[in-house]
Amino acid sequence: MDPIQAFSLLSHCKKVRLPYPDEGKTGKARGLLMTNDPKSNYRWYVLSLATLAYFFIAGVSRMCMPVLFKEISTDLGLSMVAIGAVWGMDPLAGVFIGLPSGLLADRFGVKRTMVAVCVMAGIFGAMRGLSFNFVTMATTMFLFGLMAAAAPSIVPKVTAVWFQGKELGISNALLNIVWGLGSMSATMFSATLLSPLLGSWRNVMFLYGIPCVLLGLLWLITGREPVFEDGKSKRASSIHFKQSLSSVIKIKPVWIIGLITLTFWGSSIGMVGYLPVYLRDVGWSPLAADSAITVLSGVSTLGAIPVVLIADRSDSRKGVLMVSIMLMTLTMGLLPFMTGAGVWMLLVLNGFLRTGLFALFNVMVLENREVGIAYSGTAVGLVSTFGMIGAFLAPPLGNSLTAFGPGLPFILWAVLSAIGLPMFLFLKDE
Repeated sequence: MDPIQAFSLLSHCKKVRLPYPDEGKTGKARGLLMTNDPKSNYRWYVLSLATLAYFFIAGVSRMCMPVLFKEISTDLGLSMVAIGAVWGMDPLAGVFIGLPSGLLADRFGVKRTMVAVCVMAGIFGAMRGLSFNFVTMATTMFLFGLMAAAAPSIVPKVTAVWFQGKELGISNALLNIVWGLGSMSATMFSATLLSPLLGSWRNVMFLYGIPCVLLGLLWLITGREPVFEDGKSKRASSIHFKQSLSSVIKIKPVWIIGLITLTFWGSSIGMVGYLPVYLRDVGWSPLAADSAITVLSGVSTLGAIPVVLIADRSDSRKGVLMVSIMLMTLTMGLLPFMTGAGVWMLLVLNGFLRTGLFALFNVMVLENREVGIAYSGTAVGLVSTFGMIGAFLAPPLGNSLTAFGPGLPFILWAVLSAIGLPMFLFLKDE
């Protein structure tokens, strides 16, 4: 099925009964969420706002850093380990904000939280351009990382509220497609076009802050929460922090998916951050090295929907995830031993599998019967926290091995990715 057919699947609207925490006791839901209003396609507009957040915050503003690291390190005098530490500040922030952002989304709704995230992401992202040494760069990266890491915890709740069934998988895939497009745009233009055109990498940071702030204002002016059949606009859930947290931490599959995500995100983020620097050091031209990341992001965009559709048709998201992670582990482990066309082949395979996996992890969390819509933000936030722990630890740990050989970081990250595979034995498809 091609992307056009996939989009056509989304045209079938349904009434969705919201699983509130007290529904199991009373046998009644508090209302029906009107996602099938024939007079309005507002849910598609909400999804477009969510995808723009992924594009500008998680894609463009975050992924411009790997291709700019060479220029930044020269300007600020940073070592390879320092670069890894700076790159790790983003996910370190996610360790602190992932779960709280999910709790906030469940308590106050998507609109309010997304307004704050978009505006502050623009401000903190631009502040990176004011850095003058390692400490200031690490600090501003941490502040930006708070918002960049909050987005993947909050945005999937949009799909949980407005979509269901196979539409849930497709909508999450679309989010990750746009994420990939943002990453591809950043790696393609940030270092080779925008930095020379604007005069320095600092002005690139300032430029990328503008659309994030504008998007926050758009959420403020045009965003709204779902509408129930009683005609009133309400939040899909308004659950107190203690209730959300105490309920989610008892759900075993959420913890298992979180641990798998820790290994997967750690290896994935480590590889992406180091790849352009590695390719330049082994003799690739700056343009070719940056193009490798662009190709990785571009192929990721193409692979998102097919991977999700394969998982839907096979009725085993777990099986698709296991096979995909095995192949990604293999491609990372072989990368240091390949040159030229071999490197491109591995990057294409790795990229094709990458983005679909992020969507499938989210869908597995959202489809869990104990999570439902009410706790979707908190559950995704907890999983995201685990992922950010791995993404914080893996880059500097891998980069520290460059003293013994430029290819050793990829070996370490491949081993880290493989560690998560046995955990699938304790996970069931819903």
